[in-house]
Amino acid sequence: MATYDLRNKTNASTGQRIVLSQDQVRLNRLESGWKRLENLETKVEEQSDKLNQITSLLNEISKKTSAS
Repeated sequence: MATYDLRNKTNASTGQRIVLSQDQVRLNRLESGWKRLENLETKVEEQSDKLNQITSLLNEISKKTSAS
């Protein structure tokens, strides 16, 4: 007769599932939405800064060429 050591970890499923409540699901969606919005705002600010730098460089070039 075979003996089994029940202390060893197995890959068998226990049948347990983690089920979130509707409030938890809504909260998770809201949090992920806020994170996406913050990331989008950061990207827009970075693009705005880059465009401001380009505009200032173009203004400088324009002043130099009009002064010549």
